[in-house]
Amino acid sequence: MYTTIKEKVGMLILVMLLICGAVNAQHWRHYCYYPSNRVVTVVVKPDMLHYISNRFNRKERLAMAMAYLKTNKYLTIKQYAKMTQLSRAAAEAELDAFAMNKKNPIQLVIRGKKKIYTKR
Repeated sequence: MYTTIKEKVGMLILVMLLICGAVNAQHWRHYCYYPSNRVVTVVVKPDMLHYISNRFNRKERLAMAMAYLKTNKYLTIKQYAKMTQLSRAAAEAELDAFAMNKKNPIQLVIRGKKKIYTKR
């Protein structure tokens, strides 16, 4: 049986395609088992910047707390936050700092789950 040139060229092209496909499959199989070490960093920026400025300094806020305690029995975190325009977390941290300092006449009293601050 004699093969023509067209048949030989066709078989050569078919064999080359099969070899290229096998090599390509082995190449991608390597990446499936061994993932690359690329790191992608996503940076998120806020749409609008908010600047928070408190018009009272720490000494003035302590004076406000002391003035409030002169007329009331105790001071809560919520009342102090509203008075000083601080967030609740910042107000609690600052009142705790005032209570920890022995020079300040504010002390911490815990009633159940609630923290209140009174004069020493």
